[in-house]
Amino acid sequence: MSRFAIRTPYLIVVSCLIILVLGVSSVVRMPVDMFPSMNVPVVVVATFYSGMPPEQVEGNITYHLERFFTLASGIDHIESRSLNGVSIIRVYFQPDTNADTDAAMIANLAVSDMKDLPPGTFPPVVLKSDVSSLPVCLVTMNGDGMSESALKDIAQNFVRIQLAGVPGASIPQPFGGPWRQIQFYVDPYKLEARQLSPMDVVRALNQSNLVLPAGGVKIGNLDHDIYSNAQFNLQDAAQYPIKMNGENPVLMSDVGVLKDSDALQYNVVHVNGQRSVYLSVLKQGGDSNTIAVVNGIRSMLKHLVDVPKTMRTAVVFDQSRFVKTAIETLLHEGGIGLFLTCLMILIFLGSMRATIAVFFSIPLSVFATFVVLQMTGSSVNSMVLGGLALALSRLIDNSVVVLENIYRRLEMGEPQEIAAENGGREVALPVLAATLTTGFVFFPVTLLSGVSKFLFTAMAASVVIALAASFFVAMTVVPLFCSRFLKLHNPEHLSETDSAEARTLTGRPGWATRFNMVFNHHFEQMLARYEALVQRVLQRPG
Repeated sequence: MSRFAIRTPYLIVVSCLIILVLGVSSVVRMPVDMFPSMNVPVVVVATFYSGMPPEQVEGNITYHLERFFTLASGIDHIESRSLNGVSIIRVYFQPDTNADTDAAMIANLAVSDMKDLPPGTFPPVVLKSDVSSLPVCLVTMNGDGMSESALKDIAQNFVRIQLAGVPGASIPQPFGGPWRQIQFYVDPYKLEARQLSPMDVVRALNQSNLVLPAGGVKIGNLDHDIYSNAQFNLQDAAQYPIKMNGENPVLMSDVGVLKDSDALQYNVVHVNGQRSVYLSVLKQGGDSNTIAVVNGIRSMLKHLVDVPKTMRTAVVFDQSRFVKTAIETLLHEGGIGLFLTCLMILIFLGSMRATIAVFFSIPLSVFATFVVLQMTGSSVNSMVLGGLALALSRLIDNSVVVLENIYRRLEMGEPQEIAAENGGREVALPVLAATLTTGFVFFPVTLLSGVSKFLFTAMAASVVIALAASFFVAMTVVPLFCSRFLKLHNPEHLSETDSAEARTLTGRPGWATRFNMVFNHHFEQMLARYEALVQRVLQRPG
């Protein structure tokens, strides 16, 4: 491979440029997420029948739906739970099935089984359960002098609608606070005295809350539609008639009191000891960028309209922080490893050109890894970044081994091209063996199953791809660079022309060359003393 690289230099240079361009493009276009995409198909079916006890829910709703769902293909197992007024069924499919197809299949079966469910059952709610259901951030709202009901109303009808405009964001219903509700408190004794039942009151309220078409009228050249507006009005509701008792109507105010109140509250949100309301922000699909979604939410919160000035908003949970931390850690560790490696090469070899040859090993390997990951549909997530962090220490090793052997060949007096070709060919098999040994460590990951398989396969894939890319760089780019640019800086091996290049204007060697000469001299003395010490210990093993 080193001979091929030396004989086709322009092809290798063009390949490196293509890898750099495609790598940058892949990093920009890849979705950013906390975890890799997990194909664990689970479909949740929730069916509601208000007021039905759990025993009846199990026999009349859960039983029928469970038996009907067995008609679907690819089911692994089914779990169900019957609660007061609600049936929850989880359908687990085989890992190789498509989650969207599974959800559509269960939705069709659930709707088809509605004929066997009790009259009054709400249509089943079918949801696909996956990791993307986890919120990427939580937005809290509170304010001095604002009730929980008002906060929830603003969050539902104003804040939620505006945040839904952020690309890639999905905003469910708000949590915390009660829903606003008109309550009618009836007096049972007054109902009994007027021979009325609670259902008479319900029917009267429904009949008094209608908008009915009343025909049309032509005025001039225009046709106007006329409506009879009898929608509910709290101020006039007390005068709504319930029934006629002779010539005297029975009004709402005769049997009870209407109040602008709240529904029963089932969840409470506290932020810094103050009751609040929060909105959870989800991602729409796997192609959305977590960092872009959170940044868009933060930007939108600064420009909310039609909300009270006393209301305060804040992002109390931000999943993108973990992704940003993983990216910063990878850049930090990679930068430290690259700096220390280049420093060691510069100290031991005293050659800036040799340092530059190794400097490109990490960027080329990492960018090549991202190109392959982007082609396979992967995302930039914590597991991929963790795998790259593990592989960073090995990405430079291959190039350093090849570079050191080529440098040794140059010291033996071989020309640049011959030294690069022979040096790369000599260590090709050892470098390949070291790369494959590290890669095979991650082979057992392919034997995992379930969620752990999706998590650790992404990490192992990033490590193996990065190692393969580093081997390619070490056997092509490094020999090519050395055959064109690497020269000895030790005066003992310099020719007359090269010696002039390495000296300063005063005729003396440069400071880097002098430092390298002094360092190598002391280092060789240390090696000689160490060798003598080892021989003495081996002679007296006791």
